Amino acid sequence: MKIIVAGGGTAGHVNAGVAILDEFRKQDSSNELLFIGTKRGIEKDLIPRAGYKIKYINSRGLNRESIGVLIYSTLLIPISIIQSLFIVLKFKPDAVIGVGGFASGPVVLSSALVGKNIFLVEQNAVMGFTNRMLSKFAKLIFSAFPLSKKFEHKVFMCGNPVRDIIKPSNKIKTNSTFTIFVFGGSQGARAINYCVIDAIQRLNELGNIKIYHQTGKLDHQKVKDAYKSAKFEHKVFDYTIDINKIYEEADLVVSRAGASTIFELINSDVPSVLIPLPTSADNHQYFNAKFLCDAGGAVMLEQKDLSPQTLVEQIGKFKSTPRLLDEMRQKIQLMEVRGKLAQKAIVEKIRELV
Repeated sequence: MKIIVAGGGTAGHVNAGVAILDEFRKQDSSNELLFIGTKRGIEKDLIPRAGYKIKYINSRGLNRESIGVLIYSTLLIPISIIQSLFIVLKFKPDAVIGVGGFASGPVVLSSALVGKNIFLVEQNAVMGFTNRMLSKFAKLIFSAFPLSKKFEHKVFMCGNPVRDIIKPSNKIKTNSTFTIFVFGGSQGARAINYCVIDAIQRLNELGNIKIYHQTGKLDHQKVKDAYKSAKFEHKVFDYTIDINKIYEEADLVVSRAGASTIFELINSDVPSVLIPLPTSADNHQYFNAKFLCDAGGAVMLEQKDLSPQTLVEQIGKFKSTPRLLDEMRQKIQLMEVRGKLAQKAIVEKIRELV
């Protein structure tokens, strides 16, 4: 088969795409695979590193906060569709899979115009605007979470594709050194970064802790400098591809609630404090977080309630009561979606339908 995966922008979209490409390659090494993204997204680094071909189009999000950027992004739409059309006509895919992000819309739309088989991956608990618009062209929508009944006839719920490196930890958790992984996705989360900076003196008082902190590129140096006053072991970095090694060591994760993050936490059995991005489209990170919190595998700390005091109180509570973490891990292990390889279900379904 010849397969195009389109999307990108953030590691969440890209890693889902890579997981799907990996499964296609695993099931049949003769499959021809292509990723289409933009040079502005993290896909320009991650896709070649994963060993796949990538083509670029000129596309960007419709940023409503800036009139100038909105106009420019709108003018790019017909250009990106024409660019996509050329790539699609030359590659002649059997199926085109949109995983979300700037490139997904133009590629899926141009593919639909020439009658290609369209599939969408909806990673969030609330379907995004682009996928809502494109859903009419899709043979099937693969969803990570239960979606609105409006799309029920086209939805196949299978969980979220996660990288093969994400595996349950075999390590017996102990409270000897309490290890925390702080991150806000591939691009970082300024509210979380700055809160931790202000909380370092309080964290010093907890004693016997270790923090891994993924900052994103923009705040990396500022956060790194702030940790100079830390009296506990710490490692600060802008991004890591060795995330499973950290998940294996972590007793607790403090993070945003992107779809990839939620399913990585589920599949690695790590309890978490989730701080949803309040400006996420349709507040989808809140509903992503609620899915894991309702199952008992996480607690939610909304950004309006986030402060150095509330953050350290949450961390301190779990550090002093390891029984709570054990109970949360047990509840994660009982989740129906845990351990299921979404990418395997996606690839098998596409092979069946195409």
